[in-house]
Amino acid sequence: MERSSVVAARQSVELLEKNKPQQERAKRTYEAILTAAAQLLVEVGVERISTNLVAERAGITVPALYRYFPNKYAVLNALGAVLMDKQNTVFKAWFDRYLALGDLELLLDNVYELLQSTFDVTQEQVGGLEIVQALRAVAPLREVRQASNTLVADQLAMIVAEVLERPVDDRIKAQARLTIEAGYAIVEMALEDDSLPPELLLREASRMMRLYWKDFMQPE
Repeated sequence: MERSSVVAARQSVELLEKNKPQQERAKRTYEAILTAAAQLLVEVGVERISTNLVAERAGITVPALYRYFPNKYAVLNALGAVLMDKQNTVFKAWFDRYLALGDLELLLDNVYELLQSTFDVTQEQVGGLEIVQALRAVAPLREVRQASNTLVADQLAMIVAEVLERPVDDRIKAQARLTIEAGYAIVEMALEDDSLPPELLLREASRMMRLYWKDFMQPE
């Protein structure tokens, strides 16, 4: 999903970036801001992070930061958009690969691959877990996260309905929405909970989701 789709879906003015960098120097500054913010999220947390700290870590002045972002929440929103784009790209690549084979069963048999890839791309992102937690904890950012999840679920519902030659009714919408919400929640649990091996959690979750869809696919 394109970042613009997430932004357009549901967002307040306070979260919008002021300027998209066009020149290479501006792009480097922009990326330095996001990198600094990700590092600080890990070090000090979402409550203590500030534009002053981000600017200092990025090696720029606060007015220079304000040329791109009006406040710290806009910076966090941009970080969240980057991570959600990566997660959604993983989902699309996985879905397209197995759907191209023309067998929905293959999709269900490889849910673990999707969960593991989403886990990996989140873990590889600097401050990935902390970004996820910020998207969940901060009210305006929750709306952006929810908008992204809803768009992915709508896409899933439409494609599955087409493959099964069924209408996109409330049941299939609910099935898709629950699947997407559960998938991201499971990945977050695997990242946060060190009491169980992540691989075990992801494999058990994939088995649960596979059974859920298998039941749905049975003739009524």
